[in-house]
Amino acid sequence: MLEYSDFLRVLSSLVIVIVLIYSIYYIINRYGKGILPGQKGLIQIKEIRYIGKNKGLAVVRANSKYYFLSFDDKNLSIIEKWDRLEEEGDIKAENESISDGN
Repeated sequence: MLEYSDFLRVLSSLVIVIVLIYSIYYIINRYGKGILPGQKGLIQIKEIRYIGKNKGLAVVRANSKYYFLSFDDKNLSIIEKWDRLEEEGDIKAENESISDGN
């Protein structure tokens, strides 16, 4: 059976591990966002859709412009370039205003 000192040692170790995990979580959330892709900086990955093995499409923001890219193992191609990106709500509002005019 555990003695009182063994119980305190186990309990204190558990508290230290919990504090350590929380500290790492806090540091990653506070300072690590620039490390993760698409989070901060001049280049942001807005969305990626894979259409096959090692093939896909991506919307990327770089230097205040948006690029629609296709990529595979060997190539990266710019399909379209925009000055601004229309959000889904903007498209719905535009379609409603067009349909009201008819």
